[in-house]
Amino acid sequence: MSAILSIGASRNLDGLNHRLTQEIRALAGEGWRLSMRQERSNGVHQLTCFLEDHPAGESLDEMTLILRQFGARVLMEWILEVWERELIQKRLRADHPHFNDQERRQISDKAAHILKRKEEVSKEYIMYRIGRNQRILERLVEVLVDYGRIHVDGFLRFRLQDYLQAVADAVDSAVDEYMMEKEYNEFIRLLRYFLEIQESRVQVVHVYLRPGGFQLLDEGGNPVNNEVVDGLSRDYLEHEEISFEDLLISALVTVAPVQVVLHSREEKPVSETLSTIQAVFGDRLHRCPGCEQCQPFTPLRAPKKMQT
Repeated sequence: MSAILSIGASRNLDGLNHRLTQEIRALAGEGWRLSMRQERSNGVHQLTCFLEDHPAGESLDEMTLILRQFGARVLMEWILEVWERELIQKRLRADHPHFNDQERRQISDKAAHILKRKEEVSKEYIMYRIGRNQRILERLVEVLVDYGRIHVDGFLRFRLQDYLQAVADAVDSAVDEYMMEKEYNEFIRLLRYFLEIQESRVQVVHVYLRPGGFQLLDEGGNPVNNEVVDGLSRDYLEHEEISFEDLLISALVTVAPVQVVLHSREEKPVSETLSTIQAVFGDRLHRCPGCEQCQPFTPLRAPKKMQT
């Protein structure tokens, strides 16, 4: 009986043991008897594949090479599918210890998504993914073929520094995304609070979105004017850093209508603006199904009075 390959790690290897047992046995074929042994010593989990018997006349060296190459592929997949999450969480705990368990889970999910980029389908991105996986596989094959044994923690630390840096970058990006979302949600919460305490100045406000601007009309088709909205408009003209989206949301919260009807000449209005208005006004917001004012190049006319 001889050891074909041995894998050591600081974490439990049950999942890897099951995967290797199923796949290597299927690969070996008739006459090749393989066994797996899992043990733990001094805090190190060890998984070893043994060749107990093989057909007469078959090359032991050739089968050993094949099994080690195959084991390298299985180990690569396991690292990316299982160990990667542990690397993310470890990095997050080390660099950002102030987050609680729930926050860490959310950030870990974001970091894992950033690393995988499931939404990316471009040829360039696919080639990047294949190239990264291939580099990891080549380094694993190099170690396992030459030595027949590997310690995953040390391999990651010394042979996959570029991969660990990619994990660290993904964690930092995920933290930035999470903090931006948290600030946005707090902003929405405050806007909802101000909306609730405001006295409604008009029953219905029709919002007409135009490229780079908007117009607010009441039920009778008259411009919605008040001192606060006029003041906001002057601020918008005087300060370039104030966007029309900020002005629109501020104006709507100030007027606090019972119902908001959104009109747009585009099939899909500015998504960020629409999502923010939807988050603040909820059921008060309605999208016009299509009227003359929503059609491209149609002069703006007073809308018909809507029932509330």
